[in-house]
Amino acid sequence: MVVANVVAALAEIQDNSSRPIFEITSHTLSKLLTALNECTEWGQVFILDALSRYKAADAREAENIVERVTPRLQHANCAVVLSAVKMILQQMELITSTDVVRNLCKKMAPPLVTLLSAEPEIQFVALRNINLIVQRRPTILAHEIKVFFCKYNDPVYVKME
Repeated sequence: MVVANVVAALAEIQDNSSRPIFEITSHTLSKLLTALNECTEWGQVFILDALSRYKAADAREAENIVERVTPRLQHANCAVVLSAVKMILQQMELITSTDVVRNLCKKMAPPLVTLLSAEPEIQFVALRNINLIVQRRPTILAHEIKVFFCKYNDPVYVKME
């Protein structure tokens, strides 16, 4: 929990600073990935957001990072799921194996679809994120078109998105 609070504080300082304050090395990466299992859900969000700034050295390291983050796709908290998706998408840019990328897309689709059955406010945020995700990975939700049909009781802001 202390690690998550430190990461949150350093990330906020980093956002307000013009020079790098919090740089993640491979050693720090390992510690932060281990700390993910011991944090609260909001601590996980802070750590995942900080880790999304890390650029893996090679495809193998990116695959290892994604493998350790993938279980967060099944989390009950929507923020954890979206932070995990963000982290995975960042690392997928470095993964060269098309099979691994295809499998990751298959793993990310169900959690994204699940977010669309949540409260309208969460649906809106999910739709905004899905719009960005589909721009980068157009086939990720190709088999899930039915979930994007509007329901009669959807709020206008969800229907418009």
